[in-house]
Amino acid sequence: MRVTNILSTRAYELSPPFHLIYEWEDDLAAALGVPVADAKTPLRKALINRYTKPAYQKLSGGLLDKLNNSLEYGRPAVRAADAYSLAYELYPAQEPNFTTAAKTIPILVDLWKPRHGDSLAGFYHWYRRCPLVLISSLEALEYLQADGCPLPVAHLALSLSDRHRLLPSTRYEKKYDILLAGRLNIRTNQVLRNYLEEYVRQYPATEYLYQEEIDGEYYYSSNQTGLVGKFQSREDYIGLLRASRISFYSTPGIDGGEIRTGGFNPVTPRYLELLAAQCLLLGKYPDNAETRYYELPKVCPNVNSYEEFARTLSGYLHEPAPSFEAHRAILDKHYTSVRAQELLGILAARS
Repeated sequence: MRVTNILSTRAYELSPPFHLIYEWEDDLAAALGVPVADAKTPLRKALINRYTKPAYQKLSGGLLDKLNNSLEYGRPAVRAADAYSLAYELYPAQEPNFTTAAKTIPILVDLWKPRHGDSLAGFYHWYRRCPLVLISSLEALEYLQADGCPLPVAHLALSLSDRHRLLPSTRYEKKYDILLAGRLNIRTNQVLRNYLEEYVRQYPATEYLYQEEIDGEYYYSSNQTGLVGKFQSREDYIGLLRASRISFYSTPGIDGGEIRTGGFNPVTPRYLELLAAQCLLLGKYPDNAETRYYELPKVCPNVNSYEEFARTLSGYLHEPAPSFEAHRAILDKHYTSVRAQELLGILAARS
């Protein structure tokens, strides 16, 4: 089993969450020595689109699935019997597409736990043709295995592009004390926000940056001085992380996040981004296979009370020269070049 090209949506998916995926694609392509190809070829666009899909469904329920599969078999890069495409999938497919074909190995980024009463039958159905389905979340993989998943699945965790590697000589200049990275209602744990508000009441001079929406666009503002900037590009966002001393990190499925994830708590790439930016962390997360895999307890105290929060934050704010050796040791296990070698091992075991 070989990967001979990587299918990318970069020609039409331009929103920020995909920028990270495109870094992974580029790094994997370089490590594996394969090209990055447009996921939607001109022929696919002509045959499968919003106008033709309803017609196929009227003619035959399985026609779209068969056509989708045939189009991927027609890619020159995968014509050899052991050749396959690799494709990142942000969310599981709900209909046939290039990631569900028999010539594609999908890497599922976000796979949430089914809500009570829901079934995984649809997921199993759409990916039944794939020779291998790579699951980024260890927690999700264990759930699938316990459910008797009929698909050939394996774990390939998310990573950080090697372009952001934290070198021993690196030392970033810190301009901001505390950064709440990302949208407040999604990325920052509400309990931690409440703790921070209490801390600021106790220590009014404390400054932190947070994201807010202004006229339909997102900006970062300081609680002390007001608007700071937009930081919308990938480069600007990474620069903001590097300029910040402290940030909060929590997994997405706790303290109200269960509604979105079903209770799954994957460790997201932001954790690795914060480590690479030399941010001191405090957070909230469960003790599970995922958080142990990424070694969160070594670098991110799991605070369970305001007193613990205040003590940790005050210690960080008064730490003149923190060590980032633990950050670097963890990151060395999770760069995309490491995932490339792990992927080769997975493929070799199935050849």
